[in-house]
Amino acid sequence: MTKKKLVALLLVVWYAAVIFFVGCVPEDSLQWSQDGSVGIYSKVGALYLVDGNTGSLTQVEPNESTTFWPAISPDGSVFAYGKIVKVDDFKKALKQFRPERVKLIKEHAEILKRKVLAQKVIGEELPTIGTMHCVSSFGCDRKDDFNNEHVAWVQRYLVENADSQLAEKIGPELIKETKEQELAFCQIVIAPTADPNDRKILASDSQMLWHPRFSPDLKFVSWAADRIGGDIFEAGFDLYVASSDGRTPPVLVESAVAIGSDFRDDSRAIAYLKPEGEDLDEDFVIGLLVERTIIDANARFLVRKVDANESDTDREYILTGSTEDLACVVYKSWMNVLCGASGRIFFTSAEMSLPSSRPYEDEPTVFCCDTVTGTISKLLSSEALDFAEGNCHLFALSQDSRQILLPGSYNSVGIYDIGDYRCILRVLVDEDKSFGSGNLPILAPQWKGPDRISCLVGEESPFIRTDPNTPHRRKEIVVLDTDGKLKQVISKDWPDKLLDFNN
Repeated sequence: MTKKKLVALLLVVWYAAVIFFVGCVPEDSLQWSQDGSVGIYSKVGALYLVDGNTGSLTQVEPNESTTFWPAISPDGSVFAYGKIVKVDDFKKALKQFRPERVKLIKEHAEILKRKVLAQKVIGEELPTIGTMHCVSSFGCDRKDDFNNEHVAWVQRYLVENADSQLAEKIGPELIKETKEQELAFCQIVIAPTADPNDRKILASDSQMLWHPRFSPDLKFVSWAADRIGGDIFEAGFDLYVASSDGRTPPVLVESAVAIGSDFRDDSRAIAYLKPEGEDLDEDFVIGLLVERTIIDANARFLVRKVDANESDTDREYILTGSTEDLACVVYKSWMNVLCGASGRIFFTSAEMSLPSSRPYEDEPTVFCCDTVTGTISKLLSSEALDFAEGNCHLFALSQDSRQILLPGSYNSVGIYDIGDYRCILRVLVDEDKSFGSGNLPILAPQWKGPDRISCLVGEESPFIRTDPNTPHRRKEIVVLDTDGKLKQVISKDWPDKLLDFNN
């Protein structure tokens, strides 16, 4: 790999970083407030607010400027997303990062400096950072395993702060080339839907920040951050939480968790999946469903500032809330957690039995953990599993926690009713009305209010095909009731580019 390919962080590189998710999650998304009155639509990194009644759009960000899976608050008053920012002023950008991130970049730049000075010939590339472990707060377990984004920041810091001896060793051409490379960082931004330009930045980082979520009381926002080391396909992401008013800086909840996490319905805790142990090279990885308390009974954020004399951490703030292990799972980094009513937590995992060395099923299914009784229940029938075709981790939970929205193969859609005595799968969009060439949905269906769902349908769909002999000219996003009856074509006035999905 050439120096240019390694270091250049053009915005498209941020999207290439999700190649590991191919076959696991769709890139684009449409999320709704609980009443369905307002939505947030992400398409090729562009961001739009959607009026749930008229379908009218308000553009918030242009193409390839945001990360995947933005969030809208339950009441629809605010939204959050990861924003990609191109660096124009290196020193100014670095000042926006958390102190522990800056410290790590400096430490790795110093190690790189020593390697450069020790080499006889530099050539056209700087050496790799190599031969060290990340500090504990960032959880890197293996050597020579840093992602390109972190390497680019370390190399840029090195040349920006090179003394005369180092500059002579590297040479003016390589210094110039390194400084001219595109560099970007990421921010977690929240804004009111009534005034999308009134933005507040909760976090800035050299790594990609994903999948923000609001607590039900809107006082907190969580998100996942790329890890600087370790394969995120195996290990997962670092989970952070911050107060939505920006008064308390981001605090690390847990290193290496699955992408799906959720706040408990009382907003006092956050639930997530984490691997158990450090050996993540195996296909079968045991993990845990964990619930961590973030606020106490008096609504105080359980976080403290690290004392200057503490030597066991490089973090500025530490979350002090207790953790509780709720269930043993088969861990995958793309699996999902959703908190329901009455202390129930819904999560995905492959089925297994202990003692066992392998799960019964390779594909995940949906389980429910009742935190009141401590029981774990497998929810989906074999019929529902066959319908989902490995997409169970993309399930969406109804507001009353009694229905699960399931994406099936070829963008089909079903609702699984969780009854007291009998569970029923009702297919709203079957394969005869579906489209595409693979199991993964192009756009995952979502709940729009308590009794409506939104989903993407193909040109042959009877929901939009007015002439049975002529396909509709493009795909559309429709709103259906829970019986599968068409209520609205939400995207009928949208420009074609926002409905241009590859099959």
